[in-house]
Amino acid sequence: MNSVIYELRANNIKDEDIEIIMDRVKNRLSEENLDIELQKLGYPKIFTVDYDNYDYDSFDDYDDFELMQKSDKYSDFD
Repeated sequence: MNSVIYELRANNIKDEDIEIIMDRVKNRLSEENLDIELQKLGYPKIFTVDYDNYDYDSFDDYDDFELMQKSDKYSDFD
């Protein structure tokens, strides 16, 4: 239970909202139920990811990979 409270605090959830959330999920503690209660209070999900609605393009960072491929640093192993 302490790790859940720590995670909520680490994500800037107000202490009074943490108390509300923990009271609501005390008998049905799960990642899904925590996120449902977070959303009811206007917070984003913290514990689960909805992969169907996930924005994969936000991590479209191929520049580093392309730089690694073009690097001559490791090409001279003759």
